[in-house]
Amino acid sequence: MNRFFLVFFSVILTINLRASEDIKSILERGKLSEVSGDYEEALILYNKVIEIDSSNYDAHLYVGVVYLIQNQYPESLSYFYKAIAIDTSRSEAYFYRGNLQVELGSVFGAVHDYTKAIEKNPNDITYYMSRGFAFANMGDYFNAVNDYSIAVQLDPKASKSYHNLAKMQGKLENMQEVCEKITQLKKQGSVRAEIVYLNFCLT
Repeated sequence: MNRFFLVFFSVILTINLRASEDIKSILERGKLSEVSGDYEEALILYNKVIEIDSSNYDAHLYVGVVYLIQNQYPESLSYFYKAIAIDTSRSEAYFYRGNLQVELGSVFGAVHDYTKAIEKNPNDITYYMSRGFAFANMGDYFNAVNDYSIAVQLDPKASKSYHNLAKMQGKLENMQEVCEKITQLKKQGSVRAEIVYLNFCLT
């Protein structure tokens, strides 16, 4: 009896491993099609993964991204919601949903989604750059400077971060008043204020 169950579970494990390998292979082929611009083929492959595993986060995410590239916003949004429902701990779907919100002109919604992405993965420079862009479009230059400053700290070699930071600094009319506010927050122990102070008030 024990031997029977051992063989049974061994077969099940082998089947699961093969299915996992197949899914990985299909996703890779889908990415190659997407990168080459064959979006129809990419969607076919991604949806094939969803047929095999309806709870595959990556497949739903990738379908959403392809629809976003094609400006099919309702379809894209639907798949980002599905990806988030599958795994709320991952950041990518929030990020791309933020990009979609920017395309729709909803910068407030974009800031919300970028913030969620940052909460899930606080070390991705792209998220801060994107949220800084959204803040800038809202006219919230202080928070834009904040995000670009953090981006500079995360990757001091990223020249675009410095460019955007300098651009936002130029938007702020009363730099002395802003720096006084940042200094107060820094004294209160705000780590983010410390970062902004180093990259904004000492430049």
